[in-house]
Amino acid sequence: MKHGITLIVLLLSFSLFGQNDTLVKQNDYRPYDMFGNYWKTVTFKIGGGVLVPQGELSSHFGISPLVELSLDFPVTDSKSLELAMQLVIPEQKQSFEYQRISDIVETKATFLFNPILRFKKNMSASQTKTLVLGLGLGASVITTDVRNTDFFDNSEDRNKYEVITAFLVSPSLDYSKTFKNNNEFTFSVGLNYSPYKIEGALQEDIGSIAITPRLLYSF
Repeated sequence: MKHGITLIVLLLSFSLFGQNDTLVKQNDYRPYDMFGNYWKTVTFKIGGGVLVPQGELSSHFGISPLVELSLDFPVTDSKSLELAMQLVIPEQKQSFEYQRISDIVETKATFLFNPILRFKKNMSASQTKTLVLGLGLGASVITTDVRNTDFFDNSEDRNKYEVITAFLVSPSLDYSKTFKNNNEFTFSVGLNYSPYKIEGALQEDIGSIAITPRLLYSF
């Protein structure tokens, strides 16, 4: 009798442990499933356009080609956060003065990139068309053709090219159109504002405003 009871207890124990193990495994997979389902809603965009300087900035830079890459993360049905990177090869018209520790030099921009975090809200939406208003915050970074050759600088940064970094505000308006096979194209117009005149870097006001019309493909 005792052997029978012992055998029944052992069988019940193994059964309970097996059920608990199954539940743990199922619970372990649920976060990954949720993450996978959410990731399917994230939109990757790639496209190009131009950077069109305005005002004083147009005297230093001409219309320049622009490439944009972005990831759009939905927050609600009508709101999202977008991580974007704009890459620009600037068309330099004239050089500007750059203040180093020991001297002032004439320099030109070699490359420009803008990392941006955009807060986006759908203003109007249908099955195939969407109108989105966005506000982007980030930085505008200009690499120059001037090296840091200061005599008193013994750090690793010596002989590296000087970089100008300014705060960036970028409102935008997007119009998206969805075609067959879920191909989506977006025409976007943005306005980039960056105060490039920084104490200890640029000694002259080279302007701060540019318009960025872009055509993006989503997948």
